[in-house]
Amino acid sequence: MLKLGFQEGSQIVMQMTNRMEMSMPGGFSSQVLDQTVRMRQTVQSVDLSGDATLMVTTEHMRMEGIGPAGNQLYDSDTGDIPTDPAILGAAAMVGQSYSMVVGPHGTVKSVQGIEELVEAMRTSFPPEAAPMLDEMFNADILIEIAQQGIQILPTDRVSPGDSWQTSSTMPNPLLGEVTNNLTFVLDQVEERDGKTVALLSSTGEIVADAPDGLEGLPMEMDVDAEMTGSLIFELDRGLVLSSITTNKMTMTMSGPDGASMTMPMTTVTSLELVEYIPGG
Repeated sequence: MLKLGFQEGSQIVMQMTNRMEMSMPGGFSSQVLDQTVRMRQTVQSVDLSGDATLMVTTEHMRMEGIGPAGNQLYDSDTGDIPTDPAILGAAAMVGQSYSMVVGPHGTVKSVQGIEELVEAMRTSFPPEAAPMLDEMFNADILIEIAQQGIQILPTDRVSPGDSWQTSSTMPNPLLGEVTNNLTFVLDQVEERDGKTVALLSSTGEIVADAPDGLEGLPMEMDVDAEMTGSLIFELDRGLVLSSITTNKMTMTMSGPDGASMTMPMTTVTSLELVEYIPGG
């Protein structure tokens, strides 16, 4: 059975790398955003049902943006303060911690202590953006955000060739409610470097409930997207060793005169286990 191996006192350090490339319409140059985040998960306790309370701390962040508006670079190790408000909001996460309760199969059940993180982000945005932040960071959304860092595993025993589905919904200022529907397949189980690992693949779709108008403009938005990915899970310790997901999306905006603009975007997200400290 695929199951997370939570041990009280254990620490898991994961590094997420995200690269987004967007082709801009109208002859503008493309936009590229690279982001690297290192997070430490410390297991504070595990109850009899297998639910674990984790303390999650963002230890390092690096962001680099290249686009029509100029280039931006932020690395938390340098101590420099970014000038871009969007990067400044993300940089506020560095050094902040929150706790969450996670079930043995990866379901995030609750999130606590994230109010300080949201408040730190709030101070980096103009006051008029506060209502948007309140909408984006309500209790349900905070659980969905935390869930993105924890792999959901099947509750039933699976064999090679078996599949299971997951679904999550997040608000997007441009696209409205965005739902990710993923299907995972256990491809095979094998030995690698003395470890028993499960090899998973995934495919999925993104469904966007795009608003009829964009920022008051009479335009319609159509989204076409597909996702593919793979994941390596160590059975002995119950750990995700690595994963990679590719999301190819095309957004088409149409005006009342029939004219349209198309923006293709590709996002590649990888996750890697950097360090594991077993519990005592």
